[in-house]
Amino acid sequence: MFRIIRVRKFWYIISALLILLSVLSLVFFGLRTGIDYSGGTIITYQTNNPQAVQIIEFKIKDMSINSYQVRPSGNNQIMIKTVNLDPAQHNELTGNIQKEIPDITELKYDSIGPSIGSDLRNKSIIAIIIASFAIIIFIAFAFRKVPKPLKSWKFGFLAVIALLHDLLITTGLVALLGHFFVWMEVDALFITALLTVMGFSVHDTIVIYDRLRENFIKNSHKSIERVAEESVNQTLARSINTSLTTIIVLTALLVLGEITIRHFVLILIIGILIGTYSSIFVAAPLLVSWHKQKK
Repeated sequence: MFRIIRVRKFWYIISALLILLSVLSLVFFGLRTGIDYSGGTIITYQTNNPQAVQIIEFKIKDMSINSYQVRPSGNNQIMIKTVNLDPAQHNELTGNIQKEIPDITELKYDSIGPSIGSDLRNKSIIAIIIASFAIIIFIAFAFRKVPKPLKSWKFGFLAVIALLHDLLITTGLVALLGHFFVWMEVDALFITALLTVMGFSVHDTIVIYDRLRENFIKNSHKSIERVAEESVNQTLARSINTSLTTIIVLTALLVLGEITIRHFVLILIIGILIGTYSSIFVAAPLLVSWHKQKK
């Protein structure tokens, strides 16, 4: 049997170092926000010209547009994300591109204002807060019959602490990667990935907590540390196998999927890895530490 709970201070140190790295990344690098939040223009073109990306980038630079992204989007499509372009700039850019690529066709043109981006950012934060409170309430209700001296609300509270641990580290790593890769940006897919990671992580944590509750009912004479140790070991293979199979699928998507979802898939991989770690090495040990400290 692995002595995971006994050496919990070691896991706390690892988590503290990861959190420190994340905070430093957020402070010094910040998040590379996409136009979903900062505002900007999205244009989608379609062409069979294999040199289209290079030509479009040259035309954008020629217009002295400093902030932009040009990337393939599948089915001979090319997506451009830039700062806000007024109608005159948009027409000029399209005209300049058509001179070099006569067969190019504009499929989509959207402009997002800064106020819309700010509103979306606020709603994203509210969504995460609401989800966290809902998780506390749900777990507290589901574990309402937990035997004393354990308390159901502690399960919910510590599950959310583990979730915040996952979200902070994942966000910090996204900031770090965003400093080196322009495609790692924060947009609506980033929030979708975080909410998905929350669901995956809390599901893993609930499985461990539920086994701990069952074992504590059956072996109430044992210490909480011993029961937690047995519970984590009993669910260890299940947690690792579930995460591993999910990551295999996501890795295939990362390698073979569209470039437009690359950052989304990579965030999911990072989040699931961190979530699996926290469920096993943080959530259960925190419950034991809190219980023993109070006692």
